[in-house]
Amino acid sequence: MANRFQSKWVMLLVGIVIGGLATWGFISLWSTIPHSVTPYIIEGYSNGANDDCTAIGVSKSKELGPGEGYVIAGATWREFDGPWHQGGTIPSLAQPNIGQKVRLGVVYVKPTQQALGGPVVAWIEVLSE
Repeated sequence: MANRFQSKWVMLLVGIVIGGLATWGFISLWSTIPHSVTPYIIEGYSNGANDDCTAIGVSKSKELGPGEGYVIAGATWREFDGPWHQGGTIPSLAQPNIGQKVRLGVVYVKPTQQALGGPVVAWIEVLSE
């Protein structure tokens, strides 16, 4: 009778250990899988682009007051509800064009030991108005 009682406790303890290891393994695996995020949507007017159209300034009003600068190099883009493109220059934002209405999908990236964090433009749309 005592052996049967001890074996139940041993089996329970083994089950708890196995469950804990499985949970730890799942959490470890889950933390290495990339997770999607919802971008912060920014709409405004282009203050102009740099020479190679890899960065633009975006102002809240068409009067082109002070705005924020964003790196758009590598972002997916489209113009006027057209098809999406990966990389390349956005024709309607090339210099000297300013005042073009835009919508950006921005995600904020945490800094790591290898790279700086900050806002990253995931996609940009040039709007008809």
